[in-house]
Amino acid sequence: KFDGHLFSIYVVLICSATFAAAADAFPPWCVVPSTLHVLQNETCATYQSVASDKVVWYAMRGEEENKQVILDLSGWPAALNLTASLSASMSDLTLVGGTTVVSGALTWWQVSYVFCKPTTRYPGSGGGWRPDPLLAADNGAILLEAGVAQPLWLDLKVPYDIPEGEYAGSVILKVEFNNGSSLTQVIEIEVTVWKIDLPRVQDAMFPAIFSFDVENLNAVYSTITDDLKDAFFDILTDQRIGGNNLYTTVPANITDSLYLAAGGNHWLTLYNVNKALEIASGRPPPYVRAPRDSCVNFTDALVAKTLAILAPVVQEYEARNILENVFVYGFDEVGPECLQSIRNIFGAIKQVWPQLRTVAVLNWAPPTDLPLDVWVLQYEEFDPAQAQPWLDAGKQQWWYHCIEPSGLQYLNTFIERPLMETRLLFWLACAHQVSGWLFWSDVLWQRYPAANTPISRLEDTARTDFDPANYVWYPETDIFANGDGNLLYPGSQGPVPSVRLHNMRDGFEDAELLKMLTPSEAQSVVLPLVRSPTDYTLEPLLLEQQRMQAAGLVLKERRSP
Repeated sequence: KFDGHLFSIYVVLICSATFAAAADAFPPWCVVPSTLHVLQNETCATYQSVASDKVVWYAMRGEEENKQVILDLSGWPAALNLTASLSASMSDLTLVGGTTVVSGALTWWQVSYVFCKPTTRYPGSGGGWRPDPLLAADNGAILLEAGVAQPLWLDLKVPYDIPEGEYAGSVILKVEFNNGSSLTQVIEIEVTVWKIDLPRVQDAMFPAIFSFDVENLNAVYSTITDDLKDAFFDILTDQRIGGNNLYTTVPANITDSLYLAAGGNHWLTLYNVNKALEIASGRPPPYVRAPRDSCVNFTDALVAKTLAILAPVVQEYEARNILENVFVYGFDEVGPECLQSIRNIFGAIKQVWPQLRTVAVLNWAPPTDLPLDVWVLQYEEFDPAQAQPWLDAGKQQWWYHCIEPSGLQYLNTFIERPLMETRLLFWLACAHQVSGWLFWSDVLWQRYPAANTPISRLEDTARTDFDPANYVWYPETDIFANGDGNLLYPGSQGPVPSVRLHNMRDGFEDAELLKMLTPSEAQSVVLPLVRSPTDYTLEPLLLEQQRMQAAGLVLKERRSP
């Protein structure tokens, strides 16, 4: 119990059946954490140690939380296959003993599946049908497949402007069969809202830089309208990873930057100085990133040309009052041989525009006098002895991951990996005074050889036709990764979220809570759960326990005189 109270909400499930026998009993069900991959051949017995007969949530104001309700349809007669439609209606939440009414806080999705093929690029790949896309109900309902498990993804968004307290409401899930008979199952939901506000995106203590290239939408959509583009911007911002293209070879689009800044995004790429490599090398565009084994010599002439490119752009951003929202990027994963080039170009930029932030991914320890504001390091390369002088100099160290580290012992976000790994990445960062996280791409659908089409259900089941294999390096090679560089799916009407994206958002929200603690307090909360990139505990209940401990410490400190 903290300085918050308990919500009581009810999930009401109503079934109707074609045959009288089908209406005799409601299918078995249970509630499990959102950090679990529920396969179609699993049942509630699979998750007996973490399953519950009610939904229990603990949340900050402004936070979004999820749970899964597993409907075990393994015992349903084959004759009922895809004849039952499931719909949901959500009541308001009412403050117990008060007058506050909260509308629209609860939503739901169908947990859906993509087929993962094995790849030689990383171990533990493949495995067939894996849960990842979160599909909205077509016309408000989905069909239920007999003989499999169907997880439902429940989502609670706690408003900022409500008092802490106990709220009550209900979720009604109605399953309609051909003959109209019905069954009702009530699932109790309890939500404790702490007297803690989640920092908004613009005030994030643990921000993110996730690269989103609008041009990647061309892989699926014939026309990129402003509405479509903004829909992707909106969902990424809502999930706390909004951003633009890290690897842009031209200055960022001011209209897009204004839109993203209005949503609270404070880490937007203004320009990637590696455009200079294209200029210097004479290679034809497109040119996205620097070769990792070489580095252009930023001569005075090349520095001057880069500054000339930036000057009118910076002037416009200053005039629009969003220069503080952007940074200059470059030298992605280059070696120490690039030190002088980094010093030349970033030093020149800081001399002209000292307020313009500079960011680079360097998997080696840069000198503290380098004109670099944010040193981004691949997380398993962290060495506290190397990081401390950088922090002592008042600079920020961020971490990142990509397809590496790919070993099974390391935390990563491939579709095949346990979902809890996604959240633990950010918990580990908070044990080491890391200031933020970078990810190379959140929307990339690089298919080979087939063309992309929007995701859709296969014959009305929860399985989908979308191939999650991302051929990142095509045409150089046909090696692929399942889900790397892709946290969203292309829907016919816009972006489709994934269970990995929601868990990533939960991880960022966890990090905001942990950042409210002192460094020693944060370590005391984090280390029982995750101690290093290869030493961690995949226990969902322990995660929730440690999260509650963090909230308790924050509330205790606020009560202290």
